[in-house]
Amino acid sequence: MTPPAACLPDDLRRQIVDHCLAELPNEGCGLLAVDGEQVVRVYPTTNQDASPYSYTIPPQEHYDALVDAEGNGWEIGGVFHSHPNGPAEMSSVDRARALDPEWLYVVVGMGRDTPEVTVGRI
Repeated sequence: MTPPAACLPDDLRRQIVDHCLAELPNEGCGLLAVDGEQVVRVYPTTNQDASPYSYTIPPQEHYDALVDAEGNGWEIGGVFHSHPNGPAEMSSVDRARALDPEWLYVVVGMGRDTPEVTVGRI
């Protein structure tokens, strides 16, 4: 099931893209706070891998996002990352490493002139 793109407001989509652009040539990544099906906050994080082919969110940054989200009555319900030279779709590695099939997965494809953003579930 693919959630509607409307679950990711334009201002938050822009924050995600801006963070991913700033992280080039490596993958950008971060977490998403959700309230129901709606993304309400973006938590840009460090890519611990410092790689253009993979990402790992540092445990302390994950914890800090979780504490903030829960303090606001939300939950961490998604993750985003970029493909610096590829399409905005989940790779087989992304699927294998997915933490929770209920989460929203946002992928920013940077392989074109204009970044493309997809929102989906595993």
